[in-house]
Amino acid sequence: MNGGTAKQARSVTVPDHVYGFPGVAFGGYLAGLLAREVPGGSAKVSFHRPTPVGRPVELRERERGGRELVHGDAVLTSARPCAPVSAPDRLPSWREAERAGRELARTGPLDGGDCFACNTERATGRGLRQLFAPLPEHSRAVAVWTPEPALYPGGDALPAELVWAGLDCPGGWVSRLFGGAPANTVTASLSATLLHPVQVGVEHLVLGWPITRSGRKHLVGSAILTRTGTLCATAEALWLAPAARR
Repeated sequence: MNGGTAKQARSVTVPDHVYGFPGVAFGGYLAGLLAREVPGGSAKVSFHRPTPVGRPVELRERERGGRELVHGDAVLTSARPCAPVSAPDRLPSWREAERAGRELARTGPLDGGDCFACNTERATGRGLRQLFAPLPEHSRAVAVWTPEPALYPGGDALPAELVWAGLDCPGGWVSRLFGGAPANTVTASLSATLLHPVQVGVEHLVLGWPITRSGRKHLVGSAILTRTGTLCATAEALWLAPAARR
């Protein structure tokens, strides 16, 4: 079931507040916990079962640089090295993102529920507080985002799990805004490449864009850039809408 031979294991616990849906660990954060230990700088993380918050699970090292989170005999999440993830040549500008933000301020914020990444009502340090806006002419979701020092006290740059967390929700918003996905669509897999540090206390541009759609499956991309256009991280994700009830 697990594939390959387990080499080392240790216990990890996702903090209680790091969830997208109540009680379930936030996918991007969870992915970063595994991916930061995968060699090569790029990783693909697959989500097999919900991982609880506030409860220890086992992180195991696998053959060929892989990692997995396990509870009992069940594999919850797995990670493996992958090829670098690229971004489109044409990305929205900072000015376009600010314009989308002003329009959102006029019409009211999008409702992401009590999500670790995109609930802007969370207390400082208890979430990323990314505020996404649609950019219809490019079919993009955009956010001007400043990682707050309280997210990572004493650090100059975000750790991998918070960068991966910042790459997750852009794809979800693109699926909802431009793919018709319902709010309970979930991340099935997330691949990412981290290129440059995401500095704490510095403005960044966060983007999401559609790639393909097939039935319940929404393949999307996302990226985090600096104000000057330096690409800090880029990702590709498969979001899966719930099956229709019979």
